[in-house]
Amino acid sequence: MIDSMELEAAIAAVYATQLPIPPWWPAEARAAFIEEYASEAATMVLSEFDAIGDRVTDWAARSQISGADTSAMITSARRVLLDEASSDVQYDLTELIASKSAELRAEAVFDHSRPRGPQRVVWPIQHRI
Repeated sequence: MIDSMELEAAIAAVYATQLPIPPWWPAEARAAFIEEYASEAATMVLSEFDAIGDRVTDWAARSQISGADTSAMITSARRVLLDEASSDVQYDLTELIASKSAELRAEAVFDHSRPRGPQRVVWPIQHRI
């Protein structure tokens, strides 16, 4: 069985090196993005792995397929899942990266929050003639 934490860590490592995240993203935004989507991907893969096993086992039992053939079919279906998930997720995340990049740019340009640090009021100097 696959350990969910190990799978998530492996996915996060791949995302960190292979996703086209712009280098100008703040480190915390990059880490949060990778963590969120690696977690989602791991959950999806583990859920689908279980579902594949259940579907193939049920079908094999009704079709009187041997245990070895059932195991081979499950392994094959899981490989297909990983191949499809890899390409689909890469495409989906590229779109999400573009969206997040636009959001980060907008925050940088339009952030009207209070400035950090001490504030002081500067009064104009009046000259008397």
